[in-house]
Amino acid sequence: MAGAKSLQGWNIVGLSAVVIGTIVAIIWLVHGIDEQGMRIAIRATARTSCVLFLCAFMASALHRIWSTPLTAWLLRNRRYLGLSFAVSHTYHAIAILGLWFVTSGSALKFDPLGTLGYIFLIAMTVTSFKRPAAWIGQPAWKILHTTGMHYFWLGFTLEFSLRISQSMFIYLPLSVLLVVAMMLRLVAPRMQRKLAS
Repeated sequence: MAGAKSLQGWNIVGLSAVVIGTIVAIIWLVHGIDEQGMRIAIRATARTSCVLFLCAFMASALHRIWSTPLTAWLLRNRRYLGLSFAVSHTYHAIAILGLWFVTSGSALKFDPLGTLGYIFLIAMTVTSFKRPAAWIGQPAWKILHTTGMHYFWLGFTLEFSLRISQSMFIYLPLSVLLVVAMMLRLVAPRMQRKLAS
């Protein structure tokens, strides 16, 4: 119980960095720092990023519908789950750059949608801190974070749904969770109004 209480705030970000870094290190130790190892690390960090993204993406909607200690924890730590997602996607970027390095650039092409995603990620990460958030103002902050979250949702949903045939046991559950997450965000305000009335 004490361990659960201590898993708050920056501890979540630190734990995420250590766990995901360990996963990547094990992948490279087992499979080698070559094209295969980099591709496996890219896929693994995409999945960890998706899980952390979903925790932040669903936090508010889940708490509106089911007010429980777990959903309260998710809502209270939503910012840090979002920052943990940024950490995971940084490992993802390192693996992508590693693939470019070990293949001398032959295995990668310029991805404008992926680049835009990282622009969103950097902007959202920077404005997760008080001073930059105050500098851009609440309306701009809300537009940036709402647009960025939905952009990532669309990217994950399209990417994972196209990979279901490759690994149904991994990508099908994640794809279903992504669709459910969006449905919850859409219905949560209406359900909250009904519960309040």
